[in-house]
Amino acid sequence: MKLVYFIKRCKNPYSKIYCRVWVSKTYDFTASTGLLVNFDFWNAKTQQVKNKVEALDKDFVNSKLMDLRKFVIESYNIEYNTGLSIASDWLKNKVDVFFNRVNENQPHKTYFTDWIKIFIDNANKRLHKGKTITHSTIKKYTTTLNNVLDFEATTGKKLRFEDVTLNFYFDFVNYCRNTQKLGINTIGTRVKVVKLFCKQIELDGLPISQHYKHPEFVAQAEQATDIYLTTAEIDKLFRLNLTTDLRLDNTRDLLIIGLNTGLRVSDFMRLDISHIQGDTIRIKAKKTGKTAEIPINTQIAETLKKRNGNLPHAISEQKFNEYIKELGQIAGFNDMVQGAKMNTETKRKTKGMFAKWELMTSHICRRSFATNLYGKIPTPTIMAITGHATETQFLTYIKKTTAENTEVLRNFYKQSAKDNGLVPALKIVS
Repeated sequence: MKLVYFIKRCKNPYSKIYCRVWVSKTYDFTASTGLLVNFDFWNAKTQQVKNKVEALDKDFVNSKLMDLRKFVIESYNIEYNTGLSIASDWLKNKVDVFFNRVNENQPHKTYFTDWIKIFIDNANKRLHKGKTITHSTIKKYTTTLNNVLDFEATTGKKLRFEDVTLNFYFDFVNYCRNTQKLGINTIGTRVKVVKLFCKQIELDGLPISQHYKHPEFVAQAEQATDIYLTTAEIDKLFRLNLTTDLRLDNTRDLLIIGLNTGLRVSDFMRLDISHIQGDTIRIKAKKTGKTAEIPINTQIAETLKKRNGNLPHAISEQKFNEYIKELGQIAGFNDMVQGAKMNTETKRKTKGMFAKWELMTSHICRRSFATNLYGKIPTPTIMAITGHATETQFLTYIKKTTAENTEVLRNFYKQSAKDNGLVPALKIVS
């Protein structure tokens, strides 16, 4: 590959500097750099502006030509050797990208949010790890875009690619925390999506700031204070007499199925008879596309028997979240626990101590399922049912307290001693 700079004499004393790139007989491109130089100040041999006192911009021009050379060669290496199409206007586009010149017909090649809009519009055509991008993921992209657009409106500045720096990160996080009143984990999700956008922009060969790779440009996270229901509490719900309230009776049966299958609400709400084969529930998860197989336990079997083999009818997730709080209150789940509750006025979660029933949402189903089985059956078996890809991801669902984990270990030791005919350990007396 060869790259040369040259100028053409014209009547005007200032000439444009052109760039020519050719690769054997395969490609031969020529494009104007947009830089001007006095014809008498140009050194054709070195392809630079001469070191003359009168050439006040010589350092700027020579520096730009050197950086442009590096950018063009690196772009060609990446794009040609990854099989990307190199069209006749390739060099012109690269020069425009390098100088960050806005093409009125292609603002997405300069502006961050314009690129995101195009990315979201084409998201349903993309693949992630060989699978189509889900509606929930696209919704996450759109929410992040709206946050960035709101941030731009507040700052009065439309972000270019080179503006997505560490300073942008600090300002954006501060805006999300203090203006939008978002929680740490929600802000972390927004930052994670912004970093995903930046990575894709770089793959597109566009000049995104490299600050997104900086260790300080991080998606923050904190341990969620989510609750779960113990097996005793689930039994209490199961035994509630709700024959006089069909609405809560139906909701309780949906909750029992969710608590005993570990399915997401989007999956157990669409269960029907076709998903039941013998004593097993088989359903393809809407989010992951993986098929879960869950044996029917006594509580689910009794629920089906009560309904003459039929499943409770589905309701919206919003109503489900509302109704199960009523169930928790009726069941007497009044213990005060640490958690976060949605504030209906601010539409944001507020941390504090609340009665346990107030914190019940659809997510309690998977958490309770995973937590109650953890330590009793092999973790990979639970993960196969819940559909978690990694143990790290799975462990975020485990909500046992330190005391509860200690009790599990204590019972294990007692059982081991019993199985081996050993004398149980004596209590230490101080």
